[in-house]
Amino acid sequence: MSYKENEVVAKFTKGNHQSDCKKYSADDLLDMFDQTEITIDEYGTTDGVTVNECIEHVDLDSVALVTKDLVVTTECDDMFVYYNNKVACSASLDNEFANESI
Repeated sequence: MSYKENEVVAKFTKGNHQSDCKKYSADDLLDMFDQTEITIDEYGTTDGVTVNECIEHVDLDSVALVTKDLVVTTECDDMFVYYNNKVACSASLDNEFANESI
């Protein structure tokens, strides 16, 4: 994860219309980051995928749904969108790391 948790403004979970805090919608995300590319590291590197490509409109009510887990951050007066790559912790990995540092 290349962003800091204290810089997170909103998290969007795949399949939802609103952010996890219910403050922003996928439409807000489109308004703020129209053709902005997703940032993948702390150096501002992008992978060519835009925010627009991570939002799908449902035909019935024109509701916008997020197709990837995304995080919006504010860093040094700029805003960025990252993939929210959650890596699950496991006891075996924790034990392995603890054993390596002895």
